[in-house]
Amino acid sequence: MIANVIDATNTSYNVVKEIGEGSQGVTFLLEGGKHIAKLFKGSAKMDPTALKSKINFLINLGLDKRRYSVPLREITQPVIGYISEFATEMVPMSALMLSDKVEDKVKWFVETGGLLKRYGVLIKLATELRNIHAKGLIYCDLSPNNVFISEKPAKVNVFLIDLDNLRYKTSIIHNIYTPRYGAPEVVRNDAPNSPMSDCFSFAVLAYELLTWAHPLFGDYVNDGEPELEDKAQRGELPWVEDEDDTSNERTNGVPSDVFVAKVIQKLFSRTFKDGLNDPFKRPTMGEWVEALNIALNELIKCPTCGIHYPFKTNGQCPFCEKTSDTAFALKIQRWDLDTFYDKETNKVVEKYGLQERVYEEIMLDAVTPKYVKAFHLLIGTEESYDSPICQIKLAVDPQTEDVLLTVKPQDDFCFFYKYADGKSESSFDKDQVIRLKKGRIRKIVIGSNTFDHAQRVIVI
Repeated sequence: MIANVIDATNTSYNVVKEIGEGSQGVTFLLEGGKHIAKLFKGSAKMDPTALKSKINFLINLGLDKRRYSVPLREITQPVIGYISEFATEMVPMSALMLSDKVEDKVKWFVETGGLLKRYGVLIKLATELRNIHAKGLIYCDLSPNNVFISEKPAKVNVFLIDLDNLRYKTSIIHNIYTPRYGAPEVVRNDAPNSPMSDCFSFAVLAYELLTWAHPLFGDYVNDGEPELEDKAQRGELPWVEDEDDTSNERTNGVPSDVFVAKVIQKLFSRTFKDGLNDPFKRPTMGEWVEALNIALNELIKCPTCGIHYPFKTNGQCPFCEKTSDTAFALKIQRWDLDTFYDKETNKVVEKYGLQERVYEEIMLDAVTPKYVKAFHLLIGTEESYDSPICQIKLAVDPQTEDVLLTVKPQDDFCFFYKYADGKSESSFDKDQVIRLKKGRIRKIVIGSNTFDHAQRVIVI
């Protein structure tokens, strides 16, 4: 192993150990534990100008250094490479994937953050890939070892490494992928890396996190000759949940309806059936972001097992089969002008009221508080779009069995609320307890503005 690296200013850095190797290069941890050095393989024989141009290209992209392993300095010796931040207190995404070493699967699942962790990580990753694609860039080599996540079970931060694969356009001469995660057209070398091949790789990661199984490796592949894995990755076999061809169905992992919300199941089908060999039929990263947020809102927690599960998919805990008696859906709807005919005045008048369309539903119960975020109500800036604006907790009064909802504003937010069929309204900027009397619940509307303004609102 090398002892040190030298950057373009002739500064030397001591190498502690090798921490990874990929098709493009080898990565080393530097002394101090806060930075890594990536050295390109074969760079001594490659055009140094092209390599330096690649490094400068990555530096000038302006990516967020908190989320991407952006090159900080160019390395010139012993070979060309770059220095970037090390993902401290983070582990590869593969830490969330089931291995043969796990004995108690349920205990392992809970201790590694459960479904909340997995959906949260997938949302963050999908959001970053959507941002990359919006810039016209392709990540190219998405795999569990190129995505680092927070080591703590309750944290869902994501950090993308190996950015030297980022590019605006590609050719089949320079196709890049990690076995098991490459899109079929890239594996076959029929088409170059593209945003839609990124979407395929992301879907494989998501399926593995949520079902503990690979979407293309069913019993036929797992029990057959090694060559069948190649055929599956080339898109020559049906995916494991193909309803029209069950020859490659799976019995390993957990059934999809245990942890996968229906909205996500549809995207898996579009990716691995409709889009297996037709990239343009695959869902975009924007669709994944939207669907994953909807799925996250459907999760409730079993008070007995401590497992989160998508309530709308199976209606009960998949492990102890208990049903929640307090499951409750908040709705995101539109408050806007209505036009109607007033018989008393014989005129057409306008009046603000609640519109019928439901944009989203957020499930909660007595043990599952939820956050309403800025994007739910379409408020805030791009930077704060994913920020929570209030927390909503549910409890049941043991004497009256009335439902008690506590709405807790975040970051000095002020909210306005009223009964949907009433005229008076009130405001609150601190914890507000709302009692919904058993047997005669009236709709309550909570908005971020007064009710003489059009807006998205929370409907209880």
